[in-house]
Amino acid sequence: MAKINPKNKWQSEVKALKKVQVQFEFQTNLNKQITHDAAENSIKPSDVVRKIVGLPFKKIQRIRVGLSLNEDELKSLAIRYQLEPSNEKEIKRRVMAEVNLHYDGEKEKK
Repeated sequence: MAKINPKNKWQSEVKALKKVQVQFEFQTNLNKQITHDAAENSIKPSDVVRKIVGLPFKKIQRIRVGLSLNEDELKSLAIRYQLEPSNEKEIKRRVMAEVNLHYDGEKEKK
């Protein structure tokens, strides 16, 4: 097994710490267009802006949607799905199933 040089171990973290976070507030219609373009091109909304201004970006390999759930929301979902709040894997599976069903139903209505 290769030995990790302690100096190189944190190199990427040091680079990340040196980045500057810049927030943009666009008008609502422009935000919607950026979000739409991102979804259409399988990139993040921030990458749409990077693309427009000529900065490098990477296409998303696997698009993910993250939810931050507080304790009350987790309990609410557990009640909704008749599960224990500690059964987070099954709650996640049920949320995915419900969202899939929602959009499959939307397709049928069209």
